[in-house]
Amino acid sequence: MFAGDIKELWRYPVKGLRGESLRSAVIDFDGLAGDRTFGLFEPGSDKSVWGGSHPKMMGWEAAWPAQCGCADAVSGEPVLYEPGGAAWSAAESGVEARLAETIGAEKGVEIRKVKREYGRILVVFAASVRRLSEQLGREVEASRFRPNVVVDADLAPYAEYELERGSQIRLGDNEFTLQKPCERCVLPSWEPNGANERDMELHKFIIKELDNHFGIYLRVSDPVKVEVGDPIAG
Repeated sequence: MFAGDIKELWRYPVKGLRGESLRSAVIDFDGLAGDRTFGLFEPGSDKSVWGGSHPKMMGWEAAWPAQCGCADAVSGEPVLYEPGGAAWSAAESGVEARLAETIGAEKGVEIRKVKREYGRILVVFAASVRRLSEQLGREVEASRFRPNVVVDADLAPYAEYELERGSQIRLGDNEFTLQKPCERCVLPSWEPNGANERDMELHKFIIKELDNHFGIYLRVSDPVKVEVGDPIAG
């Protein structure tokens, strides 16, 4: 048994780009509203352009136009901010060419909606981030793992990976189902700000010491709302 609270909420309107911090969020069977709704693809194909192969993508940021942290602010097109701060609508002429130029995508990119069969949210435990930082001897940012929810709980570091799949975890007043731990790709080893620098020591540590997992996936069927500061329990 454990208890704690929600410290941070995040969504990433465009897969691979940096996301936006929220005060509240609506979550349902499709996942967190507005999260990873769009992706970058090679023109005329279904081949994804992703941060592992183009880490400069994370120099760009995406947010929904309201910019208010509102849970329902996901209408219209997201706004994309390039590293210099210039803002583009995701539907604006020229944004795809600018993206391709700045991230080194020689074949170009297209911004398209992502097809998915179901949604889930990624939850990262602050205690595990702190322990990882201690073990590596430097600060490791939670943002490297692109979580939707960062929680602080009285659970021992890394103990979340021992929780039984299918068990219930409460966020606010809502029961979520633990799907599985998150198996990591190479993305967390790249600087989360698009600096195009890789931390191989971190990557090797996660593989060797943590069985290549960091964070857990939760699912919920009916629409619910969660807020920063909500209690959690499991």
